[in-house]
Amino acid sequence: MPQLVVISDRRMVLLKTTLAGVVLIVAATLLLGVAGPYITVQARVVQRHDVEQAAQFLVGDTADRQYSIPGSVAVFGTVDVAQAVTNQSSDIQLMVLDAQNYQLWETGQQPTYVFSSDQQGHSSFTFNTPNPSVYHFVFDNKISLYKKFVTLSVAYNQISVSNQPDPRVPYVAWGLLAVGLVVLVYGLAKKPPISWA
Repeated sequence: MPQLVVISDRRMVLLKTTLAGVVLIVAATLLLGVAGPYITVQARVVQRHDVEQAAQFLVGDTADRQYSIPGSVAVFGTVDVAQAVTNQSSDIQLMVLDAQNYQLWETGQQPTYVFSSDQQGHSSFTFNTPNPSVYHFVFDNKISLYKKFVTLSVAYNQISVSNQPDPRVPYVAWGLLAVGLVVLVYGLAKKPPISWA
């Protein structure tokens, strides 16, 4: 009689092993198919927005290009400056102002520039916008006797945070599935020892 108890205990262990394998397979399947999309992580997404691509214009004394740009974004771009008469590389002053400071500049008052620099030939610029506004790109050529051809490109990167499915979930699910299959096969294939009395 004690031998029968030992055999039934071993069968019970194999049954539990088989059930554990089934549970792992079901959990992996649910993780892959149902729960996976709801397990998310926060991801930063950088989106580039082209505001102006290679706009060409002639600057006499001043020229103003205005663009609506959101706040707290990194604005960047390039400026190409050439003399209108000779088409040789030249310089010009670039000032960037928000709408409020542009009104101050127009009335001769002292504005606060978001960006200000002398641009020579082909050059690039970058700055951050403090708030959403219409930004004025003012090209000042008053100190030169010659008109200038300007080519302007402007873009900005906007960073947004979004919840996206966790990319690690499928790896965990496939790992659970593999372990579950191994445990299930072991539980089904392993024969309990037969004891001869």
